[in-house]
Amino acid sequence: MRFRRVAAEPTSFGPEMEPFKRGLAALKRNGKTVGHVATSLGHFRTPFAPRTPQPWVWLVVVWDDGVKEPSVEDYPPWTYVAEMRAGYLDWQHGRGDGRRGRYEIEWVAADLAAAERERLGIRTEDF
Repeated sequence: MRFRRVAAEPTSFGPEMEPFKRGLAALKRNGKTVGHVATSLGHFRTPFAPRTPQPWVWLVVVWDDGVKEPSVEDYPPWTYVAEMRAGYLDWQHGRGDGRRGRYEIEWVAADLAAAERERLGIRTEDF
């Protein structure tokens, strides 16, 4: 079964999902920023509820040394989204065991996120 991802309407999922729409958060360990996680919000529809769009979040992690991890998806019942709402990210993907583990996150202000994403080299195609 294939799902089709499309961009979400600005208010389609309420304020609790707003930070994930073109969002950016700093990844911190021991108070030091060691990378960033960028988010993209879209939606999908299932054959079981074709008229009800479901939110679909994609994450891209970029480390301070410039290594960009492949994108990871999250959707209800949520794993990464729930963690990020709680102020942390338990990263278990990636290119090295030394980067796996729990990070505190600090959201970048929405008005600064686009410029910071550009500085970090995060593109729409990364998601």
